[in-house]
Amino acid sequence: MEKSKQKQTNRSIAKIFATMIASFLMAGALSGCSNRAVQEVIGNDITLYWWRSQEDANRETLETIAQDFASETGIKVEVVLKNPNTYMQEATEALASAQTVEDAPDILSVNAEDLPGVALQLSSAPDDLFVDQDKKETRETLEYVEDEFLDVVSKSAVLTDVKSGEGKLFGLPMGLDELVLYRNTALIDQAIENLRTQNRVGKQYSDEEIAILRKKLTNAPATWADLVEIAPLITIRNENDISKAAISMGTANNVERSYDILQTIMMQNGTALTNSSLTAATFDQSVQTAAKTVNPGEKALAFYLRFSNPNDPVYCWNQQMPNSFDAFKNEQSAMMIHYSSAYNILINEAQSLKSKIEISALPQAVNPASSINSDQIKTMAKMYLETAPSARGDAKRQQAAWSFIKYITSKSGSSTYLSAMKLPSPLKEGNDRSKFETLSERKTSADLWFKGNDATSVNKSFISMIESAQTGASSTAEALSVAANAVTTVLQSSKVRWAGK
Repeated sequence: MEKSKQKQTNRSIAKIFATMIASFLMAGALSGCSNRAVQEVIGNDITLYWWRSQEDANRETLETIAQDFASETGIKVEVVLKNPNTYMQEATEALASAQTVEDAPDILSVNAEDLPGVALQLSSAPDDLFVDQDKKETRETLEYVEDEFLDVVSKSAVLTDVKSGEGKLFGLPMGLDELVLYRNTALIDQAIENLRTQNRVGKQYSDEEIAILRKKLTNAPATWADLVEIAPLITIRNENDISKAAISMGTANNVERSYDILQTIMMQNGTALTNSSLTAATFDQSVQTAAKTVNPGEKALAFYLRFSNPNDPVYCWNQQMPNSFDAFKNEQSAMMIHYSSAYNILINEAQSLKSKIEISALPQAVNPASSINSDQIKTMAKMYLETAPSARGDAKRQQAAWSFIKYITSKSGSSTYLSAMKLPSPLKEGNDRSKFETLSERKTSADLWFKGNDATSVNKSFISMIESAQTGASSTAEALSVAANAVTTVLQSSKVRWAGK
């Protein structure tokens, strides 16, 4: 017993001693001392290469961020923008081959859902990344991230380290993007006028009913039930032919982010997308409630498909319609669900829409204004995590990379990016620069689910599921089962998993 206690004491002393040495060596670069200390420890002969996709912030914004960091630390950062269609493939190949400095990234921007697929080629953050000797800060990295960032960050950016089995931070975001509801107010106003005209001819509604419907059309739908109620009032159709759609939903390939929309509806209605160990998909499974057996995943899929079913009153979309983004841009649909970052692309391609567009929070399964069932308020998030590749095994470069990541994801360091992208901050108390106030108000509802080491394949499985069920090739239950089996295969092949829930 005494020997065991002595060994434990020796280990504790060794750990403290090692931490003291590490803190001394990392002082400045990773510990929050003066930024000039970063240069003193790492040196100013390093040029870091920061890889990002062209679909995000523009070069001018990113180079301003890099220059601000260089002016404080003396470390140069060169921005390398890549074609979004080949970005991850190029990054994967560069990391695997550990090419020259110019051809491989030191900081790699990775979509959070893709992180497990590249984590084995990344370096995790030092445990004392956020320790501030000057301010006597004692929180280690994971504690700091949990305290300062939204839950969705610690949930998706902290992975189980293959070697140690411990949770390690593998990236941090500058901004938070979420699915939102885009509304064309001019088309909504036209629907209100059409309602009045039709009523004058057919006398379908009383004056009181008209007032209620007008209010429902004027205000953004807070729930899916609200959307179902107003969709028939907006859609203009001749039997199965649609000339004006209320919203682009119900199909797979011509609805951008159809898989994210469906997955969000699933999360909102309590569908368990995976098991607790993250090794199997469970969105096809039924659950027993006090009253009956229900299948929330099938219920969510059936709801999504209503909008493409000609026999349903909410029918407003079909496979013959154009791409959902193009349909909204060309004013063929009154509403569209997409990420808030799509706004900049939209108004650049169609300047005339700028005065007509309203952005509102995504509809929910429950009333978001009520405190009851607030845990069901869910919105799919999209985050680009800034990571530090380990391909070259250069600890000095990794150290410099993490000092850069720490800087650009801080409250002050992220301000340039957030202002340019008009996004909320992923920090709980960050400087939200979103153009749309509702996003900042609802940002705590942002969520993700674990898609293993191949998020692209998982999303493709959802697209196939929607298409199969929508065309009648399979029943909703069959389509769910096929997709769940495919997703389970991906999850089981994943070597890295979320460390938390």
